Amino acid sequence: MERAWRRSDEGQGARVGLVRDRWLSLASPLVLILLWEALSTARILDPRLFSAPSAVGLALVQLLQSGELLRHTSITIARVLVGFVAGAVPAVLLGMLMGIWRPARLAVEPLAAAIYPIPKIALVPLFIVIWGIGETSKIAIIAFSIFFLVLLNTVAGVLAIDPRYFEVGRNLGARRWNLYWTVALPGALPSIMTGMKLGMGFALTVIVGTEFLNPREGVGALIWLSKEAFRIDDMFVGLIVVAVIGWLFSLILDEFDRRIIPWRPAPRSSEPESALQQKARIWWRATRPFSFTASVTPVLLGTVIAAFDGKFDFLLFILTLVGAVAIHAATNMVNDYYDHVKGVDTRDSIGPSGVIQQNLLTPRQVLVGGILLFSLGSAIGMYLTWLSGPFILLLGALSVAAGFFYTAGPAALAYIGLGELTVFLFMGPVMVLGTYYVQTRNADPRALLLSLPVAFLVAAILHANNLRDIDSDRARGKRTLATLIGRHWSQREYLLLLAAAYIVLLALVLLGIAPIWTLLVYLTLPVALNNVQRASADPDARALNLVIRRTANLHARFGQLMIFGFIVAMALSRLTS
Repeated sequence: MERAWRRSDEGQGARVGLVRDRWLSLASPLVLILLWEALSTARILDPRLFSAPSAVGLALVQLLQSGELLRHTSITIARVLVGFVAGAVPAVLLGMLMGIWRPARLAVEPLAAAIYPIPKIALVPLFIVIWGIGETSKIAIIAFSIFFLVLLNTVAGVLAIDPRYFEVGRNLGARRWNLYWTVALPGALPSIMTGMKLGMGFALTVIVGTEFLNPREGVGALIWLSKEAFRIDDMFVGLIVVAVIGWLFSLILDEFDRRIIPWRPAPRSSEPESALQQKARIWWRATRPFSFTASVTPVLLGTVIAAFDGKFDFLLFILTLVGAVAIHAATNMVNDYYDHVKGVDTRDSIGPSGVIQQNLLTPRQVLVGGILLFSLGSAIGMYLTWLSGPFILLLGALSVAAGFFYTAGPAALAYIGLGELTVFLFMGPVMVLGTYYVQTRNADPRALLLSLPVAFLVAAILHANNLRDIDSDRARGKRTLATLIGRHWSQREYLLLLAAAYIVLLALVLLGIAPIWTLLVYLTLPVALNNVQRASADPDARALNLVIRRTANLHARFGQLMIFGFIVAMALSRLTS
């Protein structure tokens, strides 16, 4: 008993320490901001030199609304991305060659070691003399500034690989080219990613400094021109944007690192979870957040299409995104409630969140949570209607109705074989066109056509789910498209949905509706083919559950690459103009 009390006291002490640590981590920046605001207001700090945080926030809003901040930011990001790829890719290839082949290392390493310490910003005048003051010199200095950093890290990574791995490869018949890809690259990846993370910081530093010297466009130009005009508020906004860009690039590279080096263990926190955290985690699980890419992707796509056409409002984008995700989460929760009430979801069901079946939340709590989220989405929709007109009201009302009656009522859409059609329409054309309309006040048919590829894929996610549940749905009287047409034709429909996404996008590119860079989505084609093979080969529900997850990942990657294609086309258009 005494031991149990001791463990209880230790756990309580750990929780108290956790709360204290988190309050300290939150309080320190808040105290700094409040102190800064107070000192500026009291004029202890000269507000002409140290703008108050409230003034900086107001300047940020004004620059966002005018579109000036977006223009400068997008140009800087485009320069960094192009220069980063131009410098990192050849550096990795050459670095691996140097690591494997001693003559290449002996020839290049002294030169790299000599050039690397030179401050890259000191080379900007030379690059301007060679390539002029246009984009070529800016991209070249970024590529050059990170090339040797990534190169040396790659060489170090290859040299750190245990030689026995190369011996095993050679004993198995691997030639130098095979060793290059199967031993050197995987073994050096941790070191390569470290070089790339450091290189991204270098790239951002160099481009901002370069934009100081030729202050026409970019975040560096915004900071310099604000300094020249003594707009200190705008100058601080530029500094904040640089910090945010660096932080976002760091997050992206960390996620990329985690995905391509899955064998590297992630750090785990030993801090105990509080009761509030446990409750929040349960509610978060109830919303099925893993499915949110199905609503985030069309909103991002509609926004980037509008930006491609010259229209973008950051606040409207955030409101649209939050509203769409709220309605999606509400649909998931109401879906779980009614599937439970109708006896479709049980403890043995694979698909739902499981919070009802595991008694983590009561059915009533899940239903009330769904209704509250519908209310949040509707409130945001009413505000967007007030700004944009009745067309958004129509789309919003139809979306809420479709989400609620997807499983509610005696003739629920999911129970009469209309699930795929509903998801296709409302997570494809309705979301993309609605988002585009909020930004542009124009229902352009192009947005409708461009939504079709992601619409086919989101319908494929649901169809894979129904293909998995075909036997259990039949046993419980739930009529889905899969139960109506049978397993054989359902497998064929899954193939058609995936094929349609790629074929339609190709047609849109050929017709000049989508930029050619959106064909980057074809990088996901091997994944699609693998999914089709798995869906056609194994009728086991557990195996098909993997197909559902991979189809959801395919939808997300396809959408991300399509969006990235628009961003690249937009950035190149602005750079050339």
